[in-house]
Amino acid sequence: MINIEMMRLLFIISLIVLPFFSLHSEQLTKEQAVSYREEGYRLQSMGDLNGALTYYEKAAQMYPNYAEAYNDIGVVYEALGDNDKALSMYLKTLEINPEYLPAYTNLAFLYERRGEIENATTYWKKRYMAGQQGDYWWEVSRQHLLKLGTYPEVRKADLEEKAARLSRELIYVREQDRLKVIEEAKLHLDLGNNAFAAKDYETAAKEFRTVLSLNVDDDDLVATARKLYDQAERFRLRQSAYVNTKNALDYIEKDDFLSAGDKLKNALSAVFHITQEKDF
Repeated sequence: MINIEMMRLLFIISLIVLPFFSLHSEQLTKEQAVSYREEGYRLQSMGDLNGALTYYEKAAQMYPNYAEAYNDIGVVYEALGDNDKALSMYLKTLEINPEYLPAYTNLAFLYERRGEIENATTYWKKRYMAGQQGDYWWEVSRQHLLKLGTYPEVRKADLEEKAARLSRELIYVREQDRLKVIEEAKLHLDLGNNAFAAKDYETAAKEFRTVLSLNVDDDDLVATARKLYDQAERFRLRQSAYVNTKNALDYIEKDDFLSAGDKLKNALSAVFHITQEKDF
């Protein structure tokens, strides 16, 4: 029994401790990979391309998701004249991290030097569209697209994409505004229903009238609010007629005929509105 409990305890401890060691180990691995890359960069800056390649490859082997290291390997291979391997490394970089912009630039340069205009345009376009007007590499991309004779098409595509994106954003904003109005309308509808259930017909009619004033883009909701408003307004007027009539009788008993007359006028006005079907 003691052994089983001990095993359970060790299992629980392992569940807590092992993830910590795993994360710590991964961090150490990444730090070592960064160190290898820095050494590679030092050797490359001194002109030792083969030495730099060795350290860049160590960095990539130690940390397989190290996009920057693969890009560095591509740069060295290209400097050594092995364009095919360089191309493979640049593409590997983007496979790991599609947001790593230097790889797009390197691919564009490489394809352009090889005379592959279509491929060069593809990556210059990606780099161009990933930047903003005034940025250094945005301007470099634009100049190369002009040189390749493909800038007008890219510019047109860029403008069309921006227009489409703006349109989508406007549609999204309008839809969010529409949903907000609908939620507000539903809130007033619920408040109106609660007031109606409590026989507070004046508040109920006010809430349903608010729903109608919001111009909700929901035909079913508007129809429901209209129906409930008509019901609440009819009950409100009937209640007003009853209360004013009762008050008039109370004033008559007190010989206050002037006040009784006012209350009767109010009661008759409510009855008159009830009989006017066009009001509902």
